[in-house]
Amino acid sequence: MKKIFAFVLVATMSLSAMAQHEIGAVVGGLNGLSYKYWFSDNLAVQADLAVGLTTVPGSTTSSTLGLSGKFDSWGVYDFTINPNLLYHIDLPKNFKFYLGGGANFGLVSDLDNTDKDRIMGKFGLNGNVGVCYRLSNVPLALAFDFRPGYGLAFTDAAPKDFSMHYFDWKLGFAIRYCL
Repeated sequence: MKKIFAFVLVATMSLSAMAQHEIGAVVGGLNGLSYKYWFSDNLAVQADLAVGLTTVPGSTTSSTLGLSGKFDSWGVYDFTINPNLLYHIDLPKNFKFYLGGGANFGLVSDLDNTDKDRIMGKFGLNGNVGVCYRLSNVPLALAFDFRPGYGLAFTDAAPKDFSMHYFDWKLGFAIRYCL
């Protein structure tokens, strides 16, 4: 048991020694906090805690936006946790191209939120492709990405048991401080 504990401790310390953390903000389709943890020079996990809009065909729009009726371009307001595993490919001049994927889960609600039973849970899978740039003289990283995804929103609030499938995509711009 002591040998296993020692092995896990040494492995964790060696991963932490080569790891680098980035923390900052993401804006665009998702707006919120962004965190990236580097396992190696090419492999990282990125997690975003954000709010945004999920496009759902035929969903009602908010009266506070001055719109009424059904528009396919609007959808539901969502609160999302979005972790992604990303593989990076080095490009010239401190640029890196990355691709990967992950999950998104959270809560969604109609924009006008007039029906309290319409607050739903959400789970989905998404891809992630983008480019990032690390400034050479300042500990900042900039990233721009595209995230297509597919998911399921659901509620079990009786009597309106409801679920819907959706395809969604988001564009995001992130700025992170490198620790």
